[in-house]
Amino acid sequence: MHPESDASRQPVAPAPTPDEPAIAVAVPRRSAVSVARRGIARGQWLITALFLVVVVYAASQVTSPAAVGLRLADLRWGWLAVAVGAQLVMFGLFGAMYRHAFHAVGVPAGARRMVSVLFASIFVKTVVPLAGASSMAVFVDDADSRGQSGARAAAGTIAVTAIDLTVALPVIAFGAAVLAVRGRLQPYDVAGIALYAGFVAFLIVGLGLSGRHPTAVAWVLTPARAAVNAVGRAFRRPEVLSAAWVQRQAEQFAAAAAAIPHHRRDVALAAAYSGLRQIVSGVGLFALFLALGRPADPTVVLAGLGASIVFFVVAIVPDGIGAVEGAMALTFVGLGVDATTAILVTFAYRVLTVWLPVLVGYFAARRLRLFGGRPPVPAPASA
Repeated sequence: MHPESDASRQPVAPAPTPDEPAIAVAVPRRSAVSVARRGIARGQWLITALFLVVVVYAASQVTSPAAVGLRLADLRWGWLAVAVGAQLVMFGLFGAMYRHAFHAVGVPAGARRMVSVLFASIFVKTVVPLAGASSMAVFVDDADSRGQSGARAAAGTIAVTAIDLTVALPVIAFGAAVLAVRGRLQPYDVAGIALYAGFVAFLIVGLGLSGRHPTAVAWVLTPARAAVNAVGRAFRRPEVLSAAWVQRQAEQFAAAAAAIPHHRRDVALAAAYSGLRQIVSGVGLFALFLALGRPADPTVVLAGLGASIVFFVVAIVPDGIGAVEGAMALTFVGLGVDATTAILVTFAYRVLTVWLPVLVGYFAARRLRLFGGRPPVPAPASA
């Protein structure tokens, strides 16, 4: 028996007010599942095909089905279970990190709730790739559904990203040093790291400026409002977002950004959980080598982990598909790992970190019923 009542599963649209056009009631609410289906129909097949083509082509160039089969026949399932367990622990740490970062911007939520929303955001981001905007939209929608500020939630997602990517910098620097010492540091590695560092600086500076200059936030939101209203005109809704909306959201976002430096404890805890997440991720990756009976030097594992982080962020394709696989496999091979092991470890790591979360995220999105698939919670009177 599902804990939700029949009434909660089938929310009734409120009656229109005199200021509300009748069409707003006539249009049914769309759930996250319906949004995801549209995304799948338009782009998911291409993403999946690209992933498969890259993996199959790369594998065919450096190994053979026979070699892969022999390696898999000796798979050590205990170590594979360790790798899967490390992945589960890593997402728990991610939830704790989100909890503290969101508390710093005034959006309280439990770690378990954050994990569910995180999985849903991974699914939506993969099937509706909009350069990370779709992932942020999930957290914003969840905050709105709980009567909290969506603008503050947006600031929280940026804060989480800035904290997590900053904490990962030592791993990336160490990996680059290992490659440089062994004469394997490539120009694309240097370019990727430079872009990564620039993106981290952009996030940190952007949050800092947002807290001091709400007008700058409004300046960014104004073209976003114009784009949304342009879409609305196609549905006879010429003003989906008003000018007052821009000002209100800018003020809330700026207040959230300004509050972050005053919550040092939450920021420090979020950074600590991020650091633990990097350690657990490295343990999981090392366990995959052991599962194939090919123990690797920990420095090699960290170098591959650093490459995966960099190209996951800087690649223009969703989830770094193709770029991460290529960078990780080439890093491992360049540091002496045989090609079959490098490809199998990379493939298994990506299944655990991308495709398994996407599958779990599908069910999380259905459970949370995002984007209008549930009755809204009124905001507190003080909001």
